[in-house]
Amino acid sequence: MGDDRERTEKTVTALYNRLLLRSPDVAGLESYANQLETGEIDFETLIDRFLESKEFRTNLGAFEMRYADPENTRFTKDHSQYGEIDLIIKNVMNRHAKHKIVVDVGVRGKEGSNSYDLMKYFGWTGLLIEANPDLVPSIAAEFAGLDMTFVSTAVSDYEGHAEFFLGSNDAISSLNKGATEGWGPITGSVRVQVRRLRDILVERQIPIDFDILSLDIEGEDIKVLNDLIDNSDYRPEWIIIEASYDFQTKSMNDLPFSAAVIDNYSISEQTVANLILKYRR
Repeated sequence: MGDDRERTEKTVTALYNRLLLRSPDVAGLESYANQLETGEIDFETLIDRFLESKEFRTNLGAFEMRYADPENTRFTKDHSQYGEIDLIIKNVMNRHAKHKIVVDVGVRGKEGSNSYDLMKYFGWTGLLIEANPDLVPSIAAEFAGLDMTFVSTAVSDYEGHAEFFLGSNDAISSLNKGATEGWGPITGSVRVQVRRLRDILVERQIPIDFDILSLDIEGEDIKVLNDLIDNSDYRPEWIIIEASYDFQTKSMNDLPFSAAVIDNYSISEQTVANLILKYRR
């Protein structure tokens, strides 16, 4: 009986590791193991439950990245004969991009990135900025071979040094302690350099009308955008900023954007997390 239980738990653990890309929680492991042992469900049914779960659907992108060969995948899932629509999309997009430059502040890694696809599939140049020094090796590995420059620094509306608070996962670490605590316990902190985005762009010779700015820096996003637009000539064509708040943001006036940002940008599109702002011409 003991050996059978051990094999059952190993089977359930393997499904968690391979399909959900994580170790099983105690309650989930025990529940599924019990159901298999009692015959309440069979192995095929258990696999279906994993594949149909909200967690699996949420992590589908990470699952595909792990198991698909990225060299043989297309950017789109088009139904054209030999990828013709994929090629047309790339050509149309690049024709309307002035510099093909994306600046990604709070890059963290490939999964959930607003810059990786542009560099990988469209041949863009990227300036990647990340505050967490622990992420430097993984970022270097995931973006290897792409046309990018990496800057390891925090970004805010001042220059200096500050504590960078580490959250329960890399996606929620921030200079803003309250923003980190809003997602769970703080797991540590590290002293980091803090720079203004304007100075980094000047240093890296980024043109003032570069194509896309992505801001995902947990509580510092609006401060950084206000500082950039108020105190420089930089006017990126598109801005992706984590300020949708589950679609609660209805207009630019709902948030503390500066007058200059409101005068220069309007909401073009919106997702559950991000606003996509378009430069007014």
